[in-house]
Amino acid sequence: KWSNVKRGIDNLPCSCYTVYNLQYTTQPYEINLLISSTALNSNSITPIHVTSLADAVVGRIRKAIITGELKAGERLSEPALAAQLGVSRSPVREALQILKADGLVVEYSNRSSYVWSPTLSDIDEIFSLRIMIENLASEWLVEHLSDEDVRALEQIIEEERRSIATNDLVCILEADKHFHEYICHRSNHTRLKEWWNQLMWQWEAVLYRRVRRYPDQVLPTVIEDHNAILEALKTHNLKQVADLHRSINERVAGNIKDMIIQESG
Repeated sequence: KWSNVKRGIDNLPCSCYTVYNLQYTTQPYEINLLISSTALNSNSITPIHVTSLADAVVGRIRKAIITGELKAGERLSEPALAAQLGVSRSPVREALQILKADGLVVEYSNRSSYVWSPTLSDIDEIFSLRIMIENLASEWLVEHLSDEDVRALEQIIEEERRSIATNDLVCILEADKHFHEYICHRSNHTRLKEWWNQLMWQWEAVLYRRVRRYPDQVLPTVIEDHNAILEALKTHNLKQVADLHRSINERVAGNIKDMIIQESG
């Protein structure tokens, strides 16, 4: 079987702009090979990334939680998840521990695992931290903001525009996260990036619920908000950047809290 996969890689054309996903699956083992979309030619061979079974299980369960396939508050059974994913219980157990660290899975006194169900206090804490993180990241970024950074953020906004045109909610959310993540990572503030990474999975889960529930209300604001932030960064107007981050995050947090109240009622 491996030789068949290897032959498929060896026989790829020398110039290729398509992402290839070559997957051979057995139970309980799985090999995922990804050749990046960077052009392949005789002078440039991209590395092959082998994804471990545990990583694949984490990614699949994480996506199911974020997209609502696994509902907030739902009990997570290791045997049931293992059967659904076609793997043994060991990688599922490992995945749940990682997802607990992400904040997407919680464990109660009976040692059972459940999908995280956000409270109103959770939303206040997540978005107040986002305001703080994004404002500090912007302060550090603006000191060395380059034309290349501006072009990169403009490209992300165009990516958002394309995703909105096709109503691809997952891609919209990814592009939205990418915009803010770019600013945070380009701040070159190592500890700030660590805080950001700790916060992002819970943020992504509640944002997906929001855009799925209020698409007509949410989608028109994405491009407008990000264009406004970019323009303020370009002019080094940190007060405007801070005001935008506060108003946007408070508006989004308010939407999500209203949603939680309605769904709990």
